[in-house]
Amino acid sequence: MTAPDLEQWERANRELIAKLLTEFGYEEIISLSGAVSVDLPGGTLTGRATRRALGWWRVDPSSLEWSGGGALPDAADVFAAVLTAAGADASTVAGAVSELSSTLLTDARQLATARPAAEVVDLEPVLAEAELTGHPWIVANKGRVGFGADDLAAYPPEARADVRLLWLAASPAVADAVGLDHHAVVRDQVGEAAFEALRAAAQLGGLDPSTCVFVPVHPWQWAHRILPLHAPQLARGELVFLGVGPARYRPQLAIRTLTDLDDPARRYLKLPLSILNTSVYRGLPRERTLAAPELTAWLSSVVSGDEFLRETGLILLGEVAGVSVAHPVYSSLPGVPYQYTELLGAIWREPVQPYLRDGERAVSLAALMHVDPSGGTFAGELVARSGLSATEWVARLHEAVLPPLLHVLYKYGAMFSPHGQNCMIVHRDGVPTRLVVKDFVDDLAICSESIPEHAGLTPSVRAALADVVLDGKTLRKYLQNGLLICVYRYLAEIAADRLGVPEATFWASARDVLTAYQDRFRGELADRFTMFDLESPTFPKLCLNRLRLFERGYADDPERPVISAVGTVPNPLSPSFAPE
Repeated sequence: MTAPDLEQWERANRELIAKLLTEFGYEEIISLSGAVSVDLPGGTLTGRATRRALGWWRVDPSSLEWSGGGALPDAADVFAAVLTAAGADASTVAGAVSELSSTLLTDARQLATARPAAEVVDLEPVLAEAELTGHPWIVANKGRVGFGADDLAAYPPEARADVRLLWLAASPAVADAVGLDHHAVVRDQVGEAAFEALRAAAQLGGLDPSTCVFVPVHPWQWAHRILPLHAPQLARGELVFLGVGPARYRPQLAIRTLTDLDDPARRYLKLPLSILNTSVYRGLPRERTLAAPELTAWLSSVVSGDEFLRETGLILLGEVAGVSVAHPVYSSLPGVPYQYTELLGAIWREPVQPYLRDGERAVSLAALMHVDPSGGTFAGELVARSGLSATEWVARLHEAVLPPLLHVLYKYGAMFSPHGQNCMIVHRDGVPTRLVVKDFVDDLAICSESIPEHAGLTPSVRAALADVVLDGKTLRKYLQNGLLICVYRYLAEIAADRLGVPEATFWASARDVLTAYQDRFRGELADRFTMFDLESPTFPKLCLNRLRLFERGYADDPERPVISAVGTVPNPLSPSFAPE
């Protein structure tokens, strides 16, 4: 990776400062108003902010001025000063500055290579995701702790670089394979010739090719985790290195999930990648990996057996096979940090292409929030192609997204985390038609209340979900914060500022869909509307940035962190909602 260009760096720096002030204001780390003023060593940073409908303030990057003379201070300086003043621990601030710096380096690079939104709309899903700028809420959204500069140029989606996977063979004594026939899945993944080459290499390494387990490995994971930490198993021949596979992969927004670039209709591969990014280390939890096919089977039976979900056209990208290799020491070490129990394995996930009907295209829900450097928007391009007014298009979007999520919550007491990375929107000529949910094994939760719809859950699936059995008030937060805050908060802003749809209209349109759903199912599910109350005047405000900066820091904990709430958000689905 080359050094950043000064012009792109200064623009990315300005925009990141505005983002951090905006999101720190939302999470109540700092106080914001229409006139922004932040005192820093050497001067004062001033600017303007716009009040948005949910009571937060958007800081305008172009309005920022610095009283100290010259260019704006570095975002890292602003970040460190604000955090220190708010009482953050010095060691946490140091680590966070590193994450912010990595983010800014990548942001500057993306500015230099960005394509117009009008071009991004026509790209294949994995290529479109390479153009997106990452999590809109988390400030240091591309921190990727563990990556060096060369890794940043090789492995994230925006690098637009091919990734070639390594393959291991594992003795069935140390590896577990679940789901569809393992060898058939691998043959489908790599093709007949490559599969026979894997078998031959496994046999040369001393394993029976008819019974061994084949494990794809990300090249970064091999160099930094597998080769050093699994060296004893490699030396004994329990694991056998088979070489580099021929396929070219590209990472999705979820950097550890990969698409075969030459054959996108092949199953996606989700692999451990033990970097710390946003909230967690990106490994593969063993229990969830091994439960994935059974959980997929349950969810698929729910969708196929439910007339309304079939009507909505909801697509679940099933996680149909998995492999997991437990580390011989870490797997039995009490209190071991979770990152060391998620090192080696894989999940095969269904691709979206076979589910699409004639004329349909699918893209990450995150794309709807994309704004290119010239101000063009992905959503605006879809509106232009749809032939609908922007207001009509927003209504069609809500009609595609909300009903299946509402039904899964109300009828089945389950909820995904429907943020921009975990969902896709299907459209035909720009008109939203259906919702796609993926990565549900990592993010599915179920209610703790006893409901008959959970009778089909097997003991192993219940065990895998043990840490995400939540009461109704907690479960609803998945939809409220995952969709309403993490996606719709930003899309409503784009709709108002760039598409001419006022935020009040955007949110009223969403509420109309909720009301229509409840009117249809009131006789059957009225008690669930109370159990999973989506109409309360406010709901708890989850704070994603606070998790790293003030709660968990960089502690190497035995459990994945749980995000806590600070304050409340006015609920845009409440009958009493009055946009500010």
